[in-house]
Amino acid sequence: MSSPTPYPRAGQIWEVTDVCEVQIQYLFTAPITFSGSGRLTAGERVRIMTGTAQPQPTRVGFLPVRYDELRDSLVPPDIRDIPRYKNYTLSVETEYFHEHFRLIEDVA
Repeated sequence: MSSPTPYPRAGQIWEVTDVCEVQIQYLFTAPITFSGSGRLTAGERVRIMTGTAQPQPTRVGFLPVRYDELRDSLVPPDIRDIPRYKNYTLSVETEYFHEHFRLIEDVA
């Protein structure tokens, strides 16, 4: 039996190996969030946001390295135009993450 793939650690940089779908959380100053979906293309790099205390987490949360440059393609204008909109985060299921991303830069 093979050992489980390690969960990505906070601060690591991973690269998309092929086009993949991502879940987007739109964050606001009020206690409200909306979600949507988007697509990252091969070669995009992401930074893992935080680690987890769960032994077998089901999702990986991350931000694109080119966060500002990708905002317009990932966050629809009607969301960006809401005065309380602040930023966005991305996530995918852990198994899907390991199928579509490869580790580029580890953290010390």
